Amino acid sequence: MNPITSNKPIIGVSMGDPSGVGPEIIIKHMVYESTTKDRIVIFGCRDVFEYYLDMFNIAIPINNISSEDKIREEFHEGEMNIIEVGKFNVKDIELGKVNKHSGKIAFESALQTINAAINGKIDAVVTAPFNKEAINLAGYNYIGHTELLAEKTNTKDYVMMLAAKRFRVALVTTHISLKEVPDMITKDRVLKTIKIVDNDLRKWFGIEKPKIAVSALNPHNSEGGLMGDEEQREIIPAIKEAKRLGIDVHGSFSADTLFIKEKRGKYDCYIAMYHDQGLVPLKALYFDSSVNITLGIPIIRTSPDHGTAFDIVGQFKADHRSLTEAIRQAHRMARWKQKNH
Repeated sequence: MNPITSNKPIIGVSMGDPSGVGPEIIIKHMVYESTTKDRIVIFGCRDVFEYYLDMFNIAIPINNISSEDKIREEFHEGEMNIIEVGKFNVKDIELGKVNKHSGKIAFESALQTINAAINGKIDAVVTAPFNKEAINLAGYNYIGHTELLAEKTNTKDYVMMLAAKRFRVALVTTHISLKEVPDMITKDRVLKTIKIVDNDLRKWFGIEKPKIAVSALNPHNSEGGLMGDEEQREIIPAIKEAKRLGIDVHGSFSADTLFIKEKRGKYDCYIAMYHDQGLVPLKALYFDSSVNITLGIPIIRTSPDHGTAFDIVGQFKADHRSLTEAIRQAHRMARWKQKNH
């Protein structure tokens, strides 16, 4: 096979939890979706992929790349290109179970992929799912990939955005309990979210002047303060300040009508106040193809919008389409970055 001779983006894909569906959806992408546009390098373990290829009776040639510095030189078209991460015994795979050994290698795979992007060895990161309990059992105290990315890139303010096609939803708060949300809805936090969304839609998506909609926190936009005052006290002042900065932002809007069909093509991104407010409509419409994108960090990172799916591991039932969309989204963002740098 010939080495890469073009400047097509290199997308680093972390293996995910080997006891979960990460390796399976990567294999399925390679079998069903891989094209000549793809320059995918997997950070993981060859033995894990051979284990699943044998299980599913699939033949894909595997090429080991010796180091991150040799990616372009040693990449083989049409093969599964892998950079080995750490040491892992496939006997430690427990299909569909939380396992500290799987958690350890999953975390190390994600970490090495992130570091490769920070060091400019790859153009974007796509993270296959790991299990939060498993990585913590392995001694890594993180809630998820996003917190790891923020720490390694020295990023204080970041935003979780989910996207499917041109429907994008960003969140002011993410993985916190519902009772904590009102205290977290401050003018400063809402304004920072608006600014990050506006900046990164320009930076990574090529949208010259993003049009952004902001949801209310309370039902019916609080009905003039009858059902809470967060809109008047925090959200609307943040929107007004963003407008003064030249951002094309609108709201606040009642969340129960913000995502109806007539409005879904009107804005480039919708900002929701909390996790389920924004992700319920998106997942109801695009569960199999939505993508998680981290905004505010200096590298490109996307991921499939699902977890390790322990209940279906090893059954060849896992849907790979969200991973495929994550890879394609990362590719588009990396292409835009190349074009503008």
